[in-house]
Amino acid sequence: MKKAMILASAAMISVALLSTGAQAQGTMDKVQGTAKELMGSAKETLGRATGDTQLQWGGTAEKVEGAAQNTVGDVKNTVGDVKNTPGGINAKVASLFTRLGNFVRGIF
Repeated sequence: MKKAMILASAAMISVALLSTGAQAQGTMDKVQGTAKELMGSAKETLGRATGDTQLQWGGTAEKVEGAAQNTVGDVKNTVGDVKNTPGGINAKVASLFTRLGNFVRGIF
């Protein structure tokens, strides 16, 4: 499962870095990602409360998807920021990977 998450994250970040108009789209990705995380949390809680494991795991998956989309939004915004701040991308990308890793570790 960890390898799949790493590969998926790397693929999404690659797409984010190559897209045009990245900064404006990054904000939309963050909004949509947050909505997915909230919906996933609600499904996960409801599934846990009712004993519906399918709903619970579906909610967990949706939370991970939302976190990944938030990270993509952060990367797109970082790419836009880097144009104005040379040399700052390394710390920002490292921070994004750390944040995503902490989120995924918290789930599993």
